[in-house]
Amino acid sequence: MLQQSIGAVSRVGACFILFLGLACMCVAQDEERPITFQVGGGLTLTTGFDSGRLDKGGNFQAGAGHFFNRFLGIEANFMFNHLGLTRNELNNLGQPDGHARVFTVTLDPTLRIPLPRGFSAYLLVGGGWLRRTVEFTQPTLAGTFIFDPWWGYIGPALVPANLVLGSVTSDSGAYNVGGGINIPTVSRGPRIYIESRYVHGFTDNSNTTLVPITVGIRF
Repeated sequence: MLQQSIGAVSRVGACFILFLGLACMCVAQDEERPITFQVGGGLTLTTGFDSGRLDKGGNFQAGAGHFFNRFLGIEANFMFNHLGLTRNELNNLGQPDGHARVFTVTLDPTLRIPLPRGFSAYLLVGGGWLRRTVEFTQPTLAGTFIFDPWWGYIGPALVPANLVLGSVTSDSGAYNVGGGINIPTVSRGPRIYIESRYVHGFTDNSNTTLVPITVGIRF
């Protein structure tokens, strides 16, 4: 696994150098803002050791960046991923149900490549902190108090809920690599971005490897 990680980092480094060379030859068609903010969400896939244990889910992302020139900058990024657990893994552990949450905070040097018609592509490589929490749950009923003006009912009721049987949390360092494209909407206005990342955290017992695919707005 360590050799695979070193090989992945080496390939990313080679791609970064290639993109840097291409950026030097690009002519910007539309000046981009030096300070950016972004927010988005999308689909999160699992890969590697996690693919048979953690199920796919969704993600939410928010961040900000500062660009020193048209090409080079650095971004701070927060991401939350909500994932399921595969039925096979739940059966192996003898648990009725469960889910996982993964938080990441990373600092990502970013290369931006201006393209024609105001489009731009970018590549990022960075690292930071990752927290993975796995919870095992059981469906149950919980008492609550409701007010329903439609039916004219005020009083106690039972609603579906999940009883937490146990949870395991692990904090670790992490790295991520990725890239995307910025799509202009109006002149010098917000841009839509489409991005994919490979996120690897060195969590206890088993590493955490995710591939979030995000669509959002960058200001």
